[in-house]
Amino acid sequence: MRVHRSCMRPNHREPPDIDDDEFDGWAEDQLTDVEYDTELGKEMGKDAIRLARGEMSQEAFNEKYHDAVLEEFGVDERPTRTEE
Repeated sequence: MRVHRSCMRPNHREPPDIDDDEFDGWAEDQLTDVEYDTELGKEMGKDAIRLARGEMSQEAFNEKYHDAVLEEFGVDERPTRTEE
């Protein structure tokens, strides 16, 4: 997945692929100013890309992170059900 350069902040470089060894360092650089769990952010980010690629289901993603999101933020308001 490539990001269009016009969508990036001026000090951003294009992210490496999530399977590259450089991804964790790049993600940590992006998350230096956040007060939340950067490990959770990195792992959710990787799995969000896997979800977008079709390598993971929405249900699996939501189930995997529900407890961690509740613990970190005190609430999980992500949409987890599809409307019927």
